[in-house]
Order: sequence, then C-alpha cells, then structure tokens
Amino acid sequence: MFRKKLGLVILLVMLLALPGYPAWPAAGDAEVEQEVRVGLVQKASQVAFSATGDYQLVDEYTGRVVSGIEPGQRWEVRHSPEGLELYRDGRLMGSFEGPLKVVGRGIKVDVLSGTGLQVERERGLYAEGAGGRKALPDNLAGVHVLGAGGQVKKLAPDRGTGLVTLYQGEQARRYRGDMEFRLDNAGITVVNQLPVEEYLYGVVPAEMPAYWPAEALKAQAVAARSYVLAQKGSYASQGFDVLATQSSQVYRGYDGENPATTRAVDETRGIVATYGGRPISAVFHSSSGGYTENSEDVWRSPVDYLRARPDPFDKNPQNTHYGWSKTCTADQLKEQLAAAGYRFSEIYDLVELERTSTGQRVKAFAVSGLDPDGRPITIEIGRDPLKGKADEVRRALGLKSASFSMEKVMLPPAGDGQDGQQPRMEKVTFVGNGWGHGLGMSQYGALGMASRGYTYQEILKYYYSGIQIVSNYGK
Repeated sequence: MFRKKLGLVILLVMLLALPGYPAWPAAGDAEVEQEVRVGLVQKASQVAFSATGDYQLVDEYTGRVVSGIEPGQRWEVRHSPEGLELYRDGRLMGSFEGPLKVVGRGIKVDVLSGTGLQVERERGLYAEGAGGRKALPDNLAGVHVLGAGGQVKKLAPDRGTGLVTLYQGEQARRYRGDMEFRLDNAGITVVNQLPVEEYLYGVVPAEMPAYWPAEALKAQAVAARSYVLAQKGSYASQGFDVLATQSSQVYRGYDGENPATTRAVDETRGIVATYGGRPISAVFHSSSGGYTENSEDVWRSPVDYLRARPDPFDKNPQNTHYGWSKTCTADQLKEQLAAAGYRFSEIYDLVELERTSTGQRVKAFAVSGLDPDGRPITIEIGRDPLKGKADEVRRALGLKSASFSMEKVMLPPAGDGQDGQQPRMEKVTFVGNGWGHGLGMSQYGALGMASRGYTYQEILKYYYSGIQIVSNYGK
C-alpha cells in the first residue's frame, strides 16, 4: 500500500493526540496491511451494480475517473466486441478496454515521516513511530492534523460503510471494498478487492454456524485467514487471488456477515497459523468421522502439517454425519461415475483396492464393466497421480466422505453360466461416517473441543501438526 511519491499533495508533519480526540496506538502495535482480490463472477455477458457511500468509477487502462457514483443510480457493464460497454440508468456512457473499477474514495493523505520519506494510504492514515514503524489509529473521525502552513485541521467524520451491490438476475448481494470489471476470453470477470479482515467477515459465517462457541469461531477465523494468505496469487492469470466458492473458501460478502463471527475475526485480527515461517494452507472440512488423514493419502503430495490423527472430539451430539448411507443401482452408479468423468455403458462390479494409513478411508477402488463401445474395461479410481486418492474416491462416487464400507447385491450370471458371464451388481449401499476430505481441521471437532473448554490456539495446534500461532500476519 505504501509507496514513494514525488509530488506533495497534503503535507502532514505531526498528528496531535489532543484531549478528547483518539490517540495513536504504540508503534509496536502496528500491523502490515493485507488485501485480497476475490473472483466473484466469471464469463458473464453483463453485470449490473449500484453503490452506497463515497465511490467513483475509474478506467484503469487510462487512469481516468469516468464518473462519480450516486446512491440510487443503477449501472450495467456489458461484454461486447469493442470491450466493456458501460450504461448508467439504461444510457450508454461509453466503451472501454478495461478494467473498470468502482473505487471507494475515502480519506487520502500523504504523511511526511520523520525521515523525510512520504507514504500514502487511501483508506486511513499512518504515522511513523519509534524505529520507523507505522501506527494506525482505530478511527479517523475527529482526528486533528497539523498542516504544512501550521494550521490545525480536523478530518471528516466517518460516513459509515460503503457498499457495492451486484445484481445477477433476481439475485442482489452487497460487498465491502472496491469492485473491478475485467474482460476475459468468454465475458466479464468481476473481482472484489478489499482488506483481508473485511473479507473474513463474509467467510467465517459462510463456513461455520455463527451460533457455535466463540473459540471454535476464532479457530475458523484464523484457519480462514491463514488459508487465504497462503493462496494469494493462485488465480493471478485471471486477475484475482481466490474464488468466492468452495474451490477456495465460501465468501458471501456483507449480506452474509454476523456479529458473532465478526467479533471472532476482530479478536484474532492479524493472527495466523504458520509452518516454517509462512502462513499455512489451513484446509478444513465439516466432519472427520473420527480420524483425520495424511495429505498424501487424500490428495497427491505430503504436507508436513497435514498429518493423520484420531479425532474423538468430532463425534458430538450436534454432529449428524455419522452412520449415513447411500444406495445406488448399477444404472445410478453409472450416471454418477459419468458425471465424474468415468464412462461405462454397463457396471458389473466394485472392488475396494486400498485404504489410507488410518484404515478409515478407501484410498482406491476398481470399477469393472463395459466401456461406451461395449468392450470389457476395469478402471482403478484413486490410482491416477494427477487426480488425487481418497478424495477422488469420494468425488467419483458422490459420497459425503471416503470413510465408508460397501454392501453389494449381486445378480447371478444370465443363462447357465457356461458362456463365461460373471455375476453382475444390481445395487450397492455405502455406509459411512464424516463429511469432507478429512484433512486439517474438522469443524465439528473444533465445536467439540471448544465445548470442552479448549482455546482456539489449542484447537488449531491439534489439527495442524507442528504449527506456530503468530500475530501481524506472520510478518
């Protein structure tokens, strides 16, 4: 966020903590500001939006301000051969190569530090303290500054949270931060750029029930914060860091926020789980079914902090993911496998091949039958190094977890059995425990631990091996 700037815009040489006005925190409390870019929409032909708060629309290709955005105005961005077409209340405002960005103006100042180096911040104000560290006031409303001419000036009061509303069909959802509209090969990509903490406000209640104990919510907040920092840049070629779906972690914006989970985010602000000095990719799942797994048994590669362990905390009165069952006929199983990319014209049998190191999950299984051309075929699922192992088993079969056993009903061979025909499976019932891939933190396990009085630090250290819990985003 900070950068050198040649021209002087507003010189502030001192911030005064006058009586009755907010004081600066100690320099040692300063935090490294973090932002994230979230991919909300891809390949859209058109997207409508409005905004409340102090926003303007900027053509990022030229740096030109296209327009201010007034409350009540409805804007629309459409994909066209010429680029991005921009409409305001139905009227064409122009075509742009893009990206177009809805930017919150906020308070923008430059501070001349004690070393003479200028720093700039768009949403707030820093001052330089002892050792060159920068400190951020909690609230700029009413803060007085000393201008270049020696006069004391009062900054504008806080006008509340600015929000951008996206409209897609009948759905409308509000978001904090800035909103960017980019051209991609098949349409429009919409990116929400905002501080990591505000992003987490919309993640934690989407991933864990907000009425759960505070320590479980804090564990979820730290896990989600660590995960997004570890994943930043994963979709850089598409113009964002993470997706707003389960492919990354679920993010529902401002309308998904809840006071209890917002409190959990605020009370763990900047705290992350690290391994080897870097934030971990803190994957989590709903229910472990009694055991978590080693990463190389579920996905492809070993990860030092994703190790198998028994999970007695997962089975608790609120967890309904034990003893589930699913029955499929051979034809239904054929359709399920086809949806996962494995095509058969007939299914004859399923055979378990291997289990994970805990013995709890099916790591690989074989499907025998006929291929789409009617030729005999056997496919081993969970053995392809590019597709993962136990989690690929779960995905291919459409099950809640790979922790299951099978009960098959077989049909006798047709005729007298002298023509080499084998028994064929009529249907199969899967009976299992848990929900999800089984790596890292079990959310129901976190609930169980928090209910027994464990802290969020203890919860995280139980599910992620050898980690450290550190402040200031691990910096």
